[in-house]
Amino acid sequence: MIQGWREPDKTLPAHVADTFTTQDLEPFMARRDLPAPMASTRVLYMEERTGQEPDPCYLQEFDATILERGADFVILDQTLFYAEGGGQPDDHGVLRWPGGEAKVPRVTKEKGVVKHQVDRMPEADAIHGIVDWGRRYKHMRMHTSQHVMSGLVYRIYGARTAGNQIHSDVSRVDFQPANFTADDLKRIEAECNRVAEAGVDVRIFEEDRAVVHNKVEDRSLLDLIPQSIKRLRIIQVGDADYCPCGGTHLKNTREIGRVHILEKRSKGKETDRITYELLPP
Repeated sequence: MIQGWREPDKTLPAHVADTFTTQDLEPFMARRDLPAPMASTRVLYMEERTGQEPDPCYLQEFDATILERGADFVILDQTLFYAEGGGQPDDHGVLRWPGGEAKVPRVTKEKGVVKHQVDRMPEADAIHGIVDWGRRYKHMRMHTSQHVMSGLVYRIYGARTAGNQIHSDVSRVDFQPANFTADDLKRIEAECNRVAEAGVDVRIFEEDRAVVHNKVEDRSLLDLIPQSIKRLRIIQVGDADYCPCGGTHLKNTREIGRVHILEKRSKGKETDRITYELLPP
């Protein structure tokens, strides 16, 4: 997964970055299809969106059991914490047990194993996890808006997402091939806000690889995903976007607010970087 930012010619589109290396395959596979090479963790927000309440991406607390302890991390049997990667920052929060609490300042994933870094080793195996919802929700707004922008730019200009990095305040997306004019940026911003204001539902579901291939053409570079992976986790935002992704997302685009493009910079090799922020509705 993307650890920080890498230049477009050295990385894959954000939607596909999670599929490129062994440790990053998990977000795009149906959870029930996963092998368990080590202490495997059930990722609760990965469930399909079927109208359940609370929605998997909106869950904020969970109970879990510690499977393994490291020098400064724990591996749980299940989690709601997002591990950094694919252009989305990790979740922060706390793990609690009777009489104690540990902060979780970082969450990573290696070979399918989710590691929760802690500032204090839990004294019990049974813990209660709480996600920093303010941070998570900002990332959900940004990630969903990035899907909208990436999908629309591909549809209108034929430019693929060559890389991205979202943050809680400002995000950036690299498009290729692209050479956007000022009028293009106005159109991209307007089209994104049209989708946001329309209140489009965001679907999360599993799809057979063959079906995905027929729908996305070459946008997501599915040939880079091992043929052994037959089921993918799909994010669909109305007609704006349909793409494999392992991130956390809003239920409806109305929650995005307004997209405000701050600048465009040329990154060479027919690549333009768009930097934007989100404003209240």
